[in-house]
Order: sequence, then structure tokens, then C-alpha cells
Amino acid sequence: MTQLNQLIIEANRLGRLITISEELVPTTLESAYQTQNQILELCNGVIGAWKVGTGDHANPVFASPIPNEWVYSNQATIAKNRYSLMGIELEYAFKLNNINQITATMTLSELENHISEVAAAIEIVSTRLNGWPDLPPYLKAADLQSNGALIVGQSQPYCAYVFNFNDPIISLTDNQVEKSTRKGKNPAGDPRLLIPTFIEQQRQFGRQVNNDHWITTGSLSGIFFIDYATNITGTIEGLPSIHLKVE
Repeated sequence: MTQLNQLIIEANRLGRLITISEELVPTTLESAYQTQNQILELCNGVIGAWKVGTGDHANPVFASPIPNEWVYSNQATIAKNRYSLMGIELEYAFKLNNINQITATMTLSELENHISEVAAAIEIVSTRLNGWPDLPPYLKAADLQSNGALIVGQSQPYCAYVFNFNDPIISLTDNQVEKSTRKGKNPAGDPRLLIPTFIEQQRQFGRQVNNDHWITTGSLSGIFFIDYATNITGTIEGLPSIHLKVE
């Protein structure tokens, strides 16, 4: 029987949506993460970043590795026909240090010693699954948390007092048309608060987070969808702007 990971990666290759039979739907976060790991192996097994967001009543966070080949730097150009669905979000992304010392009970002030860099990032939200977003949560998690790509802007050394993580001033434009409110808001509040639990969870599941991995922590802008060529610019106050060209 074809496995869920094979169906998802083939749908991604073809840029189309598929329907998953009930017997393949993951029923636990562990089984969803196993599918993620298998998809990653089909993408050469190299992690470039992680997507982290709030979870459910049983798991405080959901996360997914993002394959290295899906991670781009500023001024990226991406073809719209790669995706059956293409949503755009503006987010904070972080790099960490001394990750083995991070614990789930760590305070925010303690965590700050382990954040080395911060950047603005544009996430392309996509899916390989029919019925999105109204799908079982562990099925969406298995589909790499509905990630299609991550574009990371020029980073800055982390300095807590420079940035407003709770309600930053942001801009996200589509061909110079503003698509966001001026004050951003992450569903988790301060997105840094997700990091300790995320690190501990990956440790428990035997997944390695490295110092060179970017960690993106959820939308500040909300999402809008495109199916046309455009130029996207995202700005978070205090950080260099980030640009994405869609052809």
C-alpha cells in the first residue's frame, strides 16, 4: 500500500491536491512526525528550518522540519505553478545557540541568552491535501504543517530591547498594495515563548535542532492567497525588508 509520505511528496512534485483515505490519517502527533521524517528523507534528508506553531489540548506546540531546498534567501524568485495553493504570511524567524541547554521550563529572560539572530521571513503556506484547512489536525501536521517554502531576510544580531515581539509594526505588500494591519499579532502572543517547548518536544521525539536552522514562529500578518505573478515585500520594524518575486 502506498504510504502517506509518498502520496504527499508526489502531490508536491506535481503541484496538485490529493484526497487521503481514512486509514492513512495519522491519529497521534508521533505518527504525524514520523510521516514528516519520511517526507524529509525523500527530500534528501537535510533540514534548513523549522515551522513552529501552537498545538492542541494534548500537545502545546506543533512543529515541522522544512527541507533545506525549500528555504530561500531574500530577493528569491519562485514560480506560482509549483503550488496548488499559495498563501503568504510575514513572520519572525530565529536562530539559536547552545540548544542542548534549552529546557521547557526556561524563562524568557533565560531563553534570550540562547537566541543569536532574528530576521523577517515570508512563509509560503501551501498544502497537498484536498479539504484544507478543514482537515484532522494530525493530518495537517503530517503535511509539513502546510509549509510550501520559507524566505528568510537579512538577519540581525538578537537584541531584545530593539524589537517588539508582542505587537510589532509591520507591512506586507502585494504589488505595493498593503495586505496587513500596521500592528502585527502572533497567535501565541510573544512568538519566542514557543521555542523552549518546541526544543524539548523535538528532543523527546529524537529530532535534532541545530544552530544553523532557522525557526519560524507563526504569522504576524494573517494570510492572503495569490495565483498570479506579483512582487511581495514584507517589513517588520527594526529589521531589513524582505522581497519575494512570484512568476
